[in-house]
Amino acid sequence: MRYKYAMEDITRKGARVAVVAEISYEHKGVTFNDRITDLSAVGFYIDTLHPLPENSRISFTLVLPGDGDGTPVSGEGEVAWIQKMQGMGVRITRMPDEDRTHLENFLSRFRGSR
Repeated sequence: MRYKYAMEDITRKGARVAVVAEISYEHKGVTFNDRITDLSAVGFYIDTLHPLPENSRISFTLVLPGDGDGTPVSGEGEVAWIQKMQGMGVRITRMPDEDRTHLENFLSRFRGSR
C-alpha cells in the first residue's frame, strides 16, 4: 500500500466540515463503532462516551456521507485530544493515496458553500 505522505507535520488544510458518518476503528485489537461529527483533510472528531487516551493510535474505516459510490476510506490516526464522556479529536497520520484523493474530493464539494 502506497502513502502520499505522513500527515503528522501538516497544518489543517481547509475548514472542518460538519458531517455525521459512521466510523469503525481499531485500537489494540479491539474494534469500536461510533460516529464522526466533523471532518477535515487532516482529522476528525469521534462522538463517543468512551474516548481513548491521548496519543492512542487507531486504524479506521468510514464511508463519507452522501458519497454516491459508498466506497469507504481508511487510514491510521492518533488521538490528539479528548473531552471526557463526549469524544475525541483524531489526527490522520497515514492514508493510502486513493483514499486521500477520495477524501479531498469529498471535502472540495463544501468549499465556498459556507
